[in-house]
Amino acid sequence: MISKVGIFTKCGEVIVEKDFRNDVPFDCFMKFGDKIKSLKGSTIPPHYVDSGVRYFNIQRNDIYIVACSMEDILPVMVIELLTRLYHICKDFCGIVTELSIKENILLIYELLDEFMNEGYVQLANTEKICPYILSTPVVVQKERSPATEMSSRVFGIETKLISSTASDKPVIQSATDSNKNELYVDVIERMSAVISANGTVSRIDVIGSVNVKNFLSGSPQISIILNEDLVVSDGKLKGYGNSVQLDRCTFHTCVKQEDFNTARKLTLAPPVGEISALTYNVNGEISLNQPFTLNSFVGDADGSRDLRVTLRLNANFSSNKRAVKMKVKFSVPKSISSVSTKLMSDEHSSTFDKEKHYVIWFIKQIPGKTESMAEFRLNNQGNNGLTRQDIDPISIDFEISGYTSSNIQVKGVKVQSGDKKNIKQKTFVRLITVSDSYVFRTF
Repeated sequence: MISKVGIFTKCGEVIVEKDFRNDVPFDCFMKFGDKIKSLKGSTIPPHYVDSGVRYFNIQRNDIYIVACSMEDILPVMVIELLTRLYHICKDFCGIVTELSIKENILLIYELLDEFMNEGYVQLANTEKICPYILSTPVVVQKERSPATEMSSRVFGIETKLISSTASDKPVIQSATDSNKNELYVDVIERMSAVISANGTVSRIDVIGSVNVKNFLSGSPQISIILNEDLVVSDGKLKGYGNSVQLDRCTFHTCVKQEDFNTARKLTLAPPVGEISALTYNVNGEISLNQPFTLNSFVGDADGSRDLRVTLRLNANFSSNKRAVKMKVKFSVPKSISSVSTKLMSDEHSSTFDKEKHYVIWFIKQIPGKTESMAEFRLNNQGNNGLTRQDIDPISIDFEISGYTSSNIQVKGVKVQSGDKKNIKQKTFVRLITVSDSYVFRTF
């Protein structure tokens, strides 16, 4: 089965490495780290084969969780196991980032020892693993200021900081907090698209999940009501219209599928911790809305060898939504010595990485139904002129809260508790769409 599991930073550094079977080449993780370092606006496939070794990975926040095997394993199964491992780490650490993993390195190795034995999964949920874990988690914030970081290292200031929101606290602490009786329902869609220069969509798809994070006491039954017009095509031809059309969906074992089939409702009694109650796939223009369009104008600058690039980014979603953490990135030839930039707002910025040969346009936030524009002059020191092919492709990273491209919605959440005590319950519903690989071609 699975031979090796590890956690990598976004820079390709291995921070956790656990070998279960000792049957894969010793340098297999070194090769994966090199693959991360060689990325230039592209993404690593979730499954690929290199020199007979099968690699499986998921990317969450600023880390990669990776598994290797010499056997032919069903990729979907391994990706699901890595996702469960991520959720278990999240339940114990609160958040899963490079900093939180490094602060909780001993705890992570304890979790791996209980999660898997000789390449076979033993305990795959938080509730079953919890009694066997002895380490206490170190809770860290999502971001720490440079001053705080320097102080903690130089002066030895305590790094156990309370996270800013309850959803980022470890489940093993939150579940025992008598003041907390909360339920989080998150619909998260990871979007990939390739859009040609004339604006037509070559490929567009979404991998989505309805995640339930349970801090409720008494093991109540929960009903999550989705769109009444939701349709699962399951390989059948799709029709035009306003209905929500999913291609495939899978359920957690605690979900009653008959309620979903009859009433588009997820009925479950979730364990303490975080689970993916529903996982679904959607593809094609018929079923998905395109959140952004990008128009690129490329030409010579004043008859010189320099290249002038103008980008117009349009947000197609409703005006009451905002996209944050925006990055528009494109590669440039090695002959580019510097880049001059003209931006339309003080909230916009840009950077030119001369060593890695790319330009990034940063945008703090974009309201829906608005346009943002940037102009770049690429100073060319080469002997030949440049064309739009030299900056192809242009990729966009984004995060939109309160928005789903598939139009799937949570219409209501009902908690039916068997506990007679009158305990106040808090329910939070969040919709989030993030980019996985959103690419525009320029020619």
